[in-house]
Amino acid sequence: MANRVIIPEVMPPERPLSAELEALQRVARLLDEAVAIPGTRQRIGLDAALGVVPWLGDVVGALMSAWILAGAVRHRVPKKKLGRMVLNVLIDLVVGAIPVAGDVFDALFPQNVSNVKMLIDYRDASRPPRTYREIALVVAGLVTLLMTVGIGAIAVIAWATWQAIALVVRALG
Repeated sequence: MANRVIIPEVMPPERPLSAELEALQRVARLLDEAVAIPGTRQRIGLDAALGVVPWLGDVVGALMSAWILAGAVRHRVPKKKLGRMVLNVLIDLVVGAIPVAGDVFDALFPQNVSNVKMLIDYRDASRPPRTYREIALVVAGLVTLLMTVGIGAIAVIAWATWQAIALVVRALG
């Protein structure tokens, strides 16, 4: 049997990301994975740190996540995937607003990194990105949705917390 040379399949190199997409990746890492927790493989970011400020931190984190959503609209991510990205932000906002449990959830649910990965994987690279003027209305709607849900969730969670405190005070008093 003759010695055959096996030539590996040549894969075309991946196209480099635009400066805008690289910036969105950096923002996502800052929000979700900026600092390693010593002794673990877990990383946390600014989103989890902001969550320590009751309710306001979660709203600020959601607004920062809206920049990634704007990038998804700009790069023509399909509506179904964009909807999933919005749902990720809403879940992070609502669950993150729950005292203590929300802070743990923020540390364990890196939704910004996940959303940027979806943006890169599902963008329509065959067409030019939308202009900022074209996406302004969509982004305004997304921010309005995030703020409405966020304020509603905060109101419900604040009320439930107040009720729980009142119940404990009555039981002790």
